[in-house]
Amino acid sequence: MKPIWIINHVACEHSGYLCEFFEHHNVHFETILVDQDHSAPAQLDNAAGLVFLGAPVSVYDPLAWIADEIALIQKAFTADIPVLGICFGAQLIAKALGGEVCAATSMQIGWHEVSLSQQARVLFKDNLPEKFMAFEWHGDTFSFPTDVSPLFYGDCIHNQGFAYHNSLALQFHPEITTSMVHEWLERYAHCLEKPNRCIQSITKMLDGLEQQIAAQQRVANTLFAWWLNKVQSHDSEYLDEH
Repeated sequence: MKPIWIINHVACEHSGYLCEFFEHHNVHFETILVDQDHSAPAQLDNAAGLVFLGAPVSVYDPLAWIADEIALIQKAFTADIPVLGICFGAQLIAKALGGEVCAATSMQIGWHEVSLSQQARVLFKDNLPEKFMAFEWHGDTFSFPTDVSPLFYGDCIHNQGFAYHNSLALQFHPEITTSMVHEWLERYAHCLEKPNRCIQSITKMLDGLEQQIAAQQRVANTLFAWWLNKVQSHDSEYLDEH
């Protein structure tokens, strides 16, 4: 199989458990770190799928690489190449499909309840619980573009994920690991100065952390497996044609 490209925007917001999942399933992937000196490739000649991770910026910031990544996602849609977006990556997908991305009324940080839509129950064949706790860390939200399947809803920020053909956009962080939580708490401590209903205190965020991570990884297994199946199916079709 051709490699899956993982577009990483900042070192601390890496692919975490997603890489563990890929390695467990012997999936070939390449990580591309986008920074001042590197950008995502402009073409998709050697990609089986694309993953776009989080970033401490907004899709509406005037940064040239953001427009380049939106254009790359649109090329992937045209070529029917599966795309997975997490947090900022999900917002990129929403923007690429004509959805609106804007600042939310409050940041959403910590463990929050996510509920499934009827479409999600069908799509994932009842392999997910009706509700689960998901790790959130974002200040923006998106509208659901037309022609997508809304999958997940949240409390503080309602729209939490959708599917578009063989692509998946997730506002929450299924890739998070224990070490990543601790690193984010240290690096982004300024976001936690005034805890409220939507921004958990550090104490509450760390309470039962290992159990929370383990439960979310069971959810992540279903989500990642669904998307990986789309990647492998598309790659098989490509090999048959060539």
